[in-house]
Amino acid sequence: MNLKVGDRIWLECEVKPGPFSNERLARIQLPSEPWIGFVDVHALKEPIEHGKTLVMAQIVEVGDDYVKALVQGHSFSTRQVQASRTEVHPVVSLPA
Repeated sequence: MNLKVGDRIWLECEVKPGPFSNERLARIQLPSEPWIGFVDVHALKEPIEHGKTLVMAQIVEVGDDYVKALVQGHSFSTRQVQASRTEVHPVVSLPA
């Protein structure tokens, strides 16, 4: 997979209802540490209320076997995550 800085990717996450109808509490489980925060439903591949889906992120750094990306959401700690290249899915088209 040919990834570069600026590309948009999907990361697997689990969501639960957030405080607002257009927001979800998302958890991205990564080996480095989990990312937990609120995301707008427009940043999800499927705007479900409960369960597994994908959340959009934008690549800020590419390494030989990893990418660092900013999640389209508001985290309790940081918006940036590091994931293995095998854990990311390129965005083919943006959600409507």
